[in-house]
Amino acid sequence: MKMCAGFLVGMGAGLVTGAALGMMTPYGKDSMKTQVGKSIHKLGVAVDHAVDSIVSEMR
Repeated sequence: MKMCAGFLVGMGAGLVTGAALGMMTPYGKDSMKTQVGKSIHKLGVAVDHAVDSIVSEMR
């Protein structure tokens, strides 16, 4: 359970940091939407792999 809590804290910190950096970048709206979309996709893939890994270790 400690590993899961650490994982969730790390993911939360990463999301907050990413959001803060995203707000500070001086890109146009269209390129920002594209970058955010790509980042969200990468985050979704990473979370999917992490969850699969955690579930397989629990078995």
